[in-house]
Amino acid sequence: MSVAANRYAKALVEVLYPAKAEAGLEQLRRFSVLLGEQRDARRMFENPTVSAERRKALMGKICGALGFDRPVQNFLDILIDRNRLSLLDEIIEAYQKLLDEKMGIVRAFVTAAHPLDAAQRGDIASKLERVTGKQIRMEVAIDPSLIGGVVARVGSTVYDGSVRQQLASFKNRLIGEV
Repeated sequence: MSVAANRYAKALVEVLYPAKAEAGLEQLRRFSVLLGEQRDARRMFENPTVSAERRKALMGKICGALGFDRPVQNFLDILIDRNRLSLLDEIIEAYQKLLDEKMGIVRAFVTAAHPLDAAQRGDIASKLERVTGKQIRMEVAIDPSLIGGVVARVGSTVYDGSVRQQLASFKNRLIGEV
């Protein structure tokens, strides 16, 4: 993530927090999805040979139609003025991290042997919240080599409850007792 993306994200979080911070993030995401679906619009918005006024006029129409808050539209206009709209996805990622920090939320990266249903995800999240004392935002990946169980990484701490780890531990104990 670039320094510029962090700087833009921090500025927007400071403007929108706390009242409109989550709504602002959602609006940025919706605009990013729109740009992903409408490649011609993205090229036009990111083209410095098209006047900034023309790009901002179109931005205003889109933001109005989507019901974006004025600070978010102003922010997007600044990105157009400075030809930084190409950083939007990085800005969104940095914004999410900064917002999580402000709200006391930590990210947990969970790897499971099999897909988890909503109840299992909730159970794992609540256990991690108890252990860390913080609210958890969880991302889940699947790795069949775990055989069963899960591995969770919160910051630099790893909680390994996988069958693979239990088998390795059992093997080490057996070898050590011989």
